[in-house]
Amino acid sequence: MTAQKTTTGRSRAGGQERNESAVSLAWLAGALGGGSAPILDRWAEARDGMRRSRHRHLPASPDSVSDPWLARGVRGTGTGGIAPCWNPPDEIGAWPEHDVTRLVKAVPSIAWSTRHVSRWPDLPAEAGEQDATVTRFLRRETEPAARGDVVRGQVRTWLSCAVGPLLRDVMLTPESGQGALTEDAAARLAIPRQIKLPAPWAAANEFAERPLDLLYNLEISPDGRLSFLDAADVRAGQGEAWRGYWAWLSADAGFGETAEALRLAARLMRSRPVVEGLLQTARSDDPELRMIAPAVARRWLLTLKAMAWLEDAARESWEHVRPKDLACFAFNAVRPAWPRRAVGISHRSSDAKRALRRLALWSSSRCAIDAGYVPSWETNTGMAWALYGATPAIVRLRSPGYEESPWCLREAELTRHLVERADFLPGRWVLDVDLADLGALDAAYSTWDRETRGSGAAPVVLPESPPPCQVWTPSPTPAWEAAMLRASAALRVINTMLAGADLTNRFVAEFLLGDVEFPGPAPTAGPGGWQAYRAIFRRFQTLCDAPPGELGLRLPQGYPAEQMAMDLDMLQRMPDLSTGTADLGDLLVAFEFLRTEWPLMPGDDMARFLAVDCRGLTRTRWARDERLSLQRGLLAIRTPVPVWIIQLAGQGVEGWGIPGDHPIFTEHFPGQFSWMLEGSLDRRGAQSLFPASSGLELSADVRHRCREGG
Repeated sequence: MTAQKTTTGRSRAGGQERNESAVSLAWLAGALGGGSAPILDRWAEARDGMRRSRHRHLPASPDSVSDPWLARGVRGTGTGGIAPCWNPPDEIGAWPEHDVTRLVKAVPSIAWSTRHVSRWPDLPAEAGEQDATVTRFLRRETEPAARGDVVRGQVRTWLSCAVGPLLRDVMLTPESGQGALTEDAAARLAIPRQIKLPAPWAAANEFAERPLDLLYNLEISPDGRLSFLDAADVRAGQGEAWRGYWAWLSADAGFGETAEALRLAARLMRSRPVVEGLLQTARSDDPELRMIAPAVARRWLLTLKAMAWLEDAARESWEHVRPKDLACFAFNAVRPAWPRRAVGISHRSSDAKRALRRLALWSSSRCAIDAGYVPSWETNTGMAWALYGATPAIVRLRSPGYEESPWCLREAELTRHLVERADFLPGRWVLDVDLADLGALDAAYSTWDRETRGSGAAPVVLPESPPPCQVWTPSPTPAWEAAMLRASAALRVINTMLAGADLTNRFVAEFLLGDVEFPGPAPTAGPGGWQAYRAIFRRFQTLCDAPPGELGLRLPQGYPAEQMAMDLDMLQRMPDLSTGTADLGDLLVAFEFLRTEWPLMPGDDMARFLAVDCRGLTRTRWARDERLSLQRGLLAIRTPVPVWIIQLAGQGVEGWGIPGDHPIFTEHFPGQFSWMLEGSLDRRGAQSLFPASSGLELSADVRHRCREGG
């Protein structure tokens, strides 16, 4: 592969290119003030309080613990479990410290400290530049291609990561004068305090953690409505909107697009109204509201540090590393997940996985190994780089096949960049350890881990990583049942357009089952138009033995408004079909499953994940087997919970043309993913429940088929 060199952006005198993120970092540090500025005073109060804290709380699950301050550590409980504690640095703009030097010295390895670069340029931000940038960005959003514009999506992602969607919208609003935007920013900072916290959240809110989780996930729609947010939607500080953030960063963008998005986002962040809103909030009489200000300022500063590194890295020459690798590596450093790992193991799975499994570090909460990482809304690319983004010790486990793996080559090249060129994380080390020295690494790690984590008895006991997770893996669906689910969803989708049960039923009977052509566009704008819907209903009628002239399923008279609202919500989860990357039939099967069957699954939403089990499948069967229509649809629709892929080593599912970048778990030996508590609702049970749970009118023949099953 030929190395790529990218030179993007405007040049400065002498040929040195201006790093816009670094300029914004310097601007923000100055705008927040020094000495006894209120933001820094509030940070000192919070930091000192965290260091004194003895607060104990009982999280509902590991996923319910977040790190909105980017300052949490891990404490031992004395009983083999772990608990969250606080580990704030001295400075508001510093990363949490992990003393890994002792570990590095104890491991038989070749070790390098990375080249920490902190850029504080002397070039000031230009007056009026932010307003002009806002105007240009808003003009870009009105262009026809805006929906799929990677630059636009990544700009919004970095702004949301830094200050949250509520303040992001302030940054994207032109200043109208008289301090209106400052007041708006301050009002938006107070919104989370006005929301009653669910009981499990209220018990874990010593330093405004939960209002911060809300602030970084709530959005206001263009018509002024606050988005509804359920506690179960937020996993490790990340709500469903973060799925979109990870998707934008994992898109197949070029280095130039990545750099352009960073520069544009950085200029938009020079928002005086947001800074003034934070300063105003820091002076509030409400102690919890006051605490929000330094937390936002801290995340803003650290995000800009990661962006400044990424902006420079995107200009370098790379052979194996892709733009999305760099973007996800940097973004992982500022995601609010807990626990934050201290050691990451880069290895060739086929060479090392079985040996690693026998070691103590395999199940340690502070050691990052891909087989034990539980993603929230991350993509596969995001999940891979989560092991290293803010990890102060990265171990490259050398083995005969290490350099035959594309992922190992990327990890080796990026870590070499950290050592030779630049790193945003001070005190990071990269170690080369031979496979034969795994035992010594494990012993050194166990000693270091025991000596450096806090300890003490506590009521909070979470298992060491990885924690048990409920994972639902739908089983293959008989062809007749898939046809029924597909037709049911199609009926609901058509009704969202016609808005009347009688009219919808007549439309299906006369136009789709008859010979009359309907001239208007189909509701999902797919390439097949109404012919695709006609084929769906005709196949259903055939497979379910519906009598001629009688609909096998109908909307009931007076189809309730709340049912229509659910259908509209599900319709928003459908992707753009005009690209041809997803099949309408598969999507509709998933639509009906998620609407009718998924709510019947037992358990807490936050503890649940979906997984598509591809073990034993071939690429041909995956693409053609009608019984796998649901599985294909689940990987194409926007599910309400994360969805993963499980494969066997050597299957190469990543090359099957599956849309998106879903996390892929590759099984190298039986029991590797013992933490996955796999379950599935029995197909016979789902079939028997469908007549009642669907809320549709089914013909006698279809009801009999559901009752008999098969």
